[in-house]
Amino acid sequence: MQNTDQKAKILVYGALGYTGSLFVEHALDKRIPIVLAAMQHEVKNLSEKYGIEYRIFEISDVQHIVAYLSDVKAVINLANVSYCINRHLIEACIQTKTHYVDLAAEYPDILEIYKLHHVAFANGVMLMPGAGFNLAPTDIAGRLASEGLPDSEKLFLGFATFGAASRGTIKTVLKLATAAGYSRVSGDLIMSKPPFEKRLFRADGKDYNLIHNPLMGDSLTGFITTKIRTITTYSYYPWILIQFMQGRMNWLRKFLFRYSNLFFPLGPTQNELAKQYTYTWAQTENKHNQKLIVTIKGPQAYLFTVKIIGRVIAQLAVNNTYPGFTPPSVYGRSLIDGIEGVQISIEQH
Repeated sequence: MQNTDQKAKILVYGALGYTGSLFVEHALDKRIPIVLAAMQHEVKNLSEKYGIEYRIFEISDVQHIVAYLSDVKAVINLANVSYCINRHLIEACIQTKTHYVDLAAEYPDILEIYKLHHVAFANGVMLMPGAGFNLAPTDIAGRLASEGLPDSEKLFLGFATFGAASRGTIKTVLKLATAAGYSRVSGDLIMSKPPFEKRLFRADGKDYNLIHNPLMGDSLTGFITTKIRTITTYSYYPWILIQFMQGRMNWLRKFLFRYSNLFFPLGPTQNELAKQYTYTWAQTENKHNQKLIVTIKGPQAYLFTVKIIGRVIAQLAVNNTYPGFTPPSVYGRSLIDGIEGVQISIEQH
């Protein structure tokens, strides 16, 4: 195996997808030796446009992948969030001592990656799922809230996106809508499905009703980050998706999933990217009923994601890594501070 000191390149897999294309357009730093990769030959055209290296390979066989990672310091996987699809790529990264980052944020995928913590740690490999909007900001908000109220016993986390979703995101949400997730209660992970429970969050003078969403991976990452033993997670979803999550109109959910390519666009338009925004909330409480609330307003979700990925890559480029399973908040608020559109507010009650 090649000496890890000689591994300098950062490989971005999935460069042709919606998020990958946004990354190249909005977050690519050509001062860093980045390699664009995909399984389709069209990645060559993209790499030639930006004057950077490319590689073409599939991720269905570990030893096949290994051959492409000998000079790669880290893999940023923007292609798919499913562990079932990514497991060979992750195994190849561990085998070649290559750090691995992806956008997985739902509990089933987060848990599978977490199970690899010890073997990754032993190999000096960082595994960082959830490096996009739907986990990194909640992880950071939770850290800020717990640091502001150090004796917190409860943590509530939530996020809301306002605007269009990509086809890939919609398919993932439709697929997992009725799946079981977890809440953390007194340190234990309790399996649950999305119930009717709601929580009110306030931002910019408006109230938002969020529904309990146990599929959020924060019940795992939030505990690692804050050590708070009771964590409940919430999301802001449209009415129809809430019906799906509660097991209603299952026929329609399956129909939309099967024919998603016909009903949903690849992703938001440039105009939507510029005008839409996101919110992230974290609230901690202690036994004295003191509360601390962190609110993060950010840019459109996909734009926010690629900007965060750009910040993670900058950390990887200077070897600021942590072996084993590592939540994004390890980099603190600096991971999002200064990104255009980001506003962080902290209030104590």
